[in-house]
Amino acid sequence: MKHLFTFSFFLISTFANAQTVCDSVDFVSIKYSPFTDSVIIVHVENNNQNEIFDYPGFVLLDNNGDTVAKETVFYFGIAGESMHSLEVRPGVHDPIDNFTGTLKLYSGFYDTFECEWSLDQSLCADSPCDSMVIGFQNWGGALVLGSFAWSVLDSTSTVVESGVLEMTVNDQYWFHGMCLEPGEYSYNLYALGEPSGGGPTMTVSSSTAFASPTISMPFDWFAGNVMPVPFYMHCISPESPNAISEAEVERPFIQQIGGQVSLQSKTTMLQIEVISADGKLVGAFNPNANRFNLTGQLANGPYFFRVQTENGWSVLKFVQ
Repeated sequence: MKHLFTFSFFLISTFANAQTVCDSVDFVSIKYSPFTDSVIIVHVENNNQNEIFDYPGFVLLDNNGDTVAKETVFYFGIAGESMHSLEVRPGVHDPIDNFTGTLKLYSGFYDTFECEWSLDQSLCADSPCDSMVIGFQNWGGALVLGSFAWSVLDSTSTVVESGVLEMTVNDQYWFHGMCLEPGEYSYNLYALGEPSGGGPTMTVSSSTAFASPTISMPFDWFAGNVMPVPFYMHCISPESPNAISEAEVERPFIQQIGGQVSLQSKTTMLQIEVISADGKLVGAFNPNANRFNLTGQLANGPYFFRVQTENGWSVLKFVQ
């Protein structure tokens, strides 16, 4: 009887401890990326700095226990606010349909189960509108200076919003937030003065938080820059749920064998930038090849690899 009491007390204590740990994690939201139905974004905040859930991974399961989406471990832990990208299995869920299932959090590269949340909700855009943040940033090189006219147009070429932004010596990043309903948009930007150099880049994201879903396009000083923005289109007219586009199939990928980090692509890689989690440029290369071996040792931590091919720019996540 004493052993039974001890075992029961152990179970109760363990359950209470687990609940306390999980209660510190605020589940903010879960929904599809605004720009593709092959990625689901989980947004959480951890208010307990004594428990960071080292090497966390989220898994989304349907009511049958089948995996709908899973995160490739990227973070060292959950400290404060974080965005987690889960890759969706093709054809398993129509974004328009309501989702019923469970979101589970593991730590230690999926070695330890930590928490779960029951879900019965839409994974599409908020109603009546959702957050879109357009940006203009200097991603390297000399300073980007001057005035630039910007506008956002809808599918009927009607101007949704417009204005003029200034890039100065002390401000090399500009953002503007809007709340828009799902649809096809375009982000237009052109210089009002002479070119100044740098690495000017147009961006569109769901928020300014680190690792938020983002699409980007290099800015051309000598052309009218029109960036197509499909905003939650899969939530209003999905032709092939969770389809993987040809561009996605051909995007570069990272392979690590032993201590060697290698980037490979079906098309020629023109530029490669290695960026640390705090936004610092660690390295820049011009391989002009389908394969590139990164020489030198990266310090432990998460990185972004920005890779330019003839298909445009891709952003890859990597944890050393």
